[in-house]
Amino acid sequence: MDSVSTGTKGRGFLRSLLARERVRQTLLLYGSDIGLIILTFGTGILNSRFLGPTQYGVYAFVITVVEAVMLFAGFGFPAAGARVVSLAKTRHDEQAIQGALVAIALMMGLCISLVLAAATPLIQVVFHTQEKSWLLIASLLCTLAPLQAILTQACLGANRIGILATLNILPKALYLLGGLGMVVWAHLTAKTALMLYFGGSLASCLLALIALRIRFDQVRSLTREVTAEVKRYGFKAYLGGIADTSTYKLNNLLIAGYVDTNWLGFYSIASTMVSPMVRFSIALSNSAYRSLGQKKSINKKLFMANGAFLVASAILIAAVVRPFITIVLTRQFLPAVGLVYVLLATAFFQGMYQPINAFLCAHGKGRELRSISLVVCAVNLIISLALIPRLGAYGAAIGSSMAKCCELLGNIHYYRKITRQSCSSS
Repeated sequence: MDSVSTGTKGRGFLRSLLARERVRQTLLLYGSDIGLIILTFGTGILNSRFLGPTQYGVYAFVITVVEAVMLFAGFGFPAAGARVVSLAKTRHDEQAIQGALVAIALMMGLCISLVLAAATPLIQVVFHTQEKSWLLIASLLCTLAPLQAILTQACLGANRIGILATLNILPKALYLLGGLGMVVWAHLTAKTALMLYFGGSLASCLLALIALRIRFDQVRSLTREVTAEVKRYGFKAYLGGIADTSTYKLNNLLIAGYVDTNWLGFYSIASTMVSPMVRFSIALSNSAYRSLGQKKSINKKLFMANGAFLVASAILIAAVVRPFITIVLTRQFLPAVGLVYVLLATAFFQGMYQPINAFLCAHGKGRELRSISLVVCAVNLIISLALIPRLGAYGAAIGSSMAKCCELLGNIHYYRKITRQSCSSS
């Protein structure tokens, strides 16, 4: 009798939990992130198996160029756009701001494509490649890079989490379906693979545009408003993000340079193993982004839920990592286990500051975000240069943990400063 009542209470608690919009949105985003990891693994197998070394090398080079452009292409407009959208008073205003953002993204994409096409001779010299046609294809793919970034942030600002989750997962899903179709009915080449990549990105952008019901009203005045927010907040956050990302990319180069590519592979596997921890925190923070911009502080329940998940998932990953790698990847990859244990601390610190970081973004604290990123960049660079030559990949993992701890402390410092100011002004 007691077990029946306990089960009934448990099901009732689960139903009440899933009835909350924040919980559903977080699970939806987290599910799309995990799905993206699985699809990325599947597309990697498809490309390496059916393209062959030469064609796959060409494909990887073009995608690397596109991803580099996506990293630098925003110039602060996506982050500023998310904030402006989140402050819209009505649904009509929201759609009009999104229309202005789409117009900005299309113009940026066209300019980037033309610049990349014009720079093709220089890229050929630098990277020792004579494949001009591939670089022109890369310039075509780059036309969508700003649009994808801005649509993602527009969904974040509008709290359209379902569309955001679709934007995350749909391009990879369409690519994988198209690639399998080419394998069955035709022949997969680098050129068809890149066209599938472009088609998946284009289809997902068009679907998002339709779902958001974009309006192109008052484009000129709203463009000025977004540009003003870029100057005040977006570009500062953009510079900080580039500093942060480029430093962690440097770790991979240092591991390859001071140790070898085998340990770079182990480090990559370990990073992938702990990434679901951080992805949950990002999903939780993204689902709360719009509401955070309207609050003076973060609800303690958000911190507690985030911290509880991080601790529980760290314990689970630590328990299963060795048998998982042994069964799925074979014993040859067991050196990655030790790196996973160190990177669990990195993921914990990174996950803990996600709600605070979302709060600072929602309140347009670009200068503070830039300051945090520059300090963390310096800390990670100094520690990595000191430890990687001596400890190899473990030095990179320790450096990442210490840098993320500093980033958590920086976020806490500015959060307390802002909340104190809000309390004193009220």
